[in-house]
Amino acid sequence: MAVFRSLSEVATPCAVALGNFDGVHLGHQAVIQAVLGRAGIPTVLTFDPHPREYFTGKTGFLLAPERERTAAILALGIAQVLVLPFDELLAATEAGAFVEQVLVAGLGARFVSVGWNFRFGKERAGTTEMLQSYARAGAFDIEILAERQVRGRRVSSSVIREALGCGDLDLARLLLGRAYGLEGEVVRGDQRGRLLGFPTANLQVSGRKFLPKDGVYLVSARWGVQQRWGLLNLGLRPTFDGLKRTIEVHVLDWEGDLYGQHIKITLERYLRPEQKFGSPGELVAQLHRDREAALKEIAGNP
Repeated sequence: MAVFRSLSEVATPCAVALGNFDGVHLGHQAVIQAVLGRAGIPTVLTFDPHPREYFTGKTGFLLAPERERTAAILALGIAQVLVLPFDELLAATEAGAFVEQVLVAGLGARFVSVGWNFRFGKERAGTTEMLQSYARAGAFDIEILAERQVRGRRVSSSVIREALGCGDLDLARLLLGRAYGLEGEVVRGDQRGRLLGFPTANLQVSGRKFLPKDGVYLVSARWGVQQRWGLLNLGLRPTFDGLKRTIEVHVLDWEGDLYGQHIKITLERYLRPEQKFGSPGELVAQLHRDREAALKEIAGNP
């Protein structure tokens, strides 16, 4: 993939979409696609870690961590992605210096697109008005994308996180422009699902990824050339007094060893909240009901 981490690697001159793009939602996609067909190589300039992670030390809120984010960006037709490390040096760079050293001198920007509320530079002093002043001086052309709404809802990462936190997959899909997904490597668990007759693959997802509401989901699972329906349980497994949040996928109509596989999951339907059962037998009975509910959903939405 054409993903670079230093200015010296990037082909120039560029048409630059500038932003954090932490979700690559419909608003981000508009900013990114604005560079297509412009003078210069279509390029996205973004940062890792997210500035919020850097300044607060908190994580677990990203809708699309770096691997997922860059793949989604390139799928939009972008030629190259520059992921600059957001570190002490970049955090201390004055906004004007960032424009002159990175956008103008480093990328040879012919065109720049940003969202209406994008801020940059030391103490977030850089604004869209500053970028417009450079454009008026002839440094580059610019387009500032207005806030986007879909069916009366504001397209933003925070609104999408709220929807996912409530199990509202339809709203999240509407604002993202795609189903929300999780991905990671299958690792060994305690084998309890196999003992119950519902073997599961334990998915190790990036700790930077935002996890939706705990509960049971109908999902689509992809690995290698395989694509299968499945049931995903996200939560603490309270029936067994679990202390650690886990992500377990029971692949429907599948037998085989998935250890070490990188699996991509898309969340299709929220079926029910996680709950504590009085015995393993009660849990197994509910799992059979979950399977039947999933099969009805699949039959209704092939």
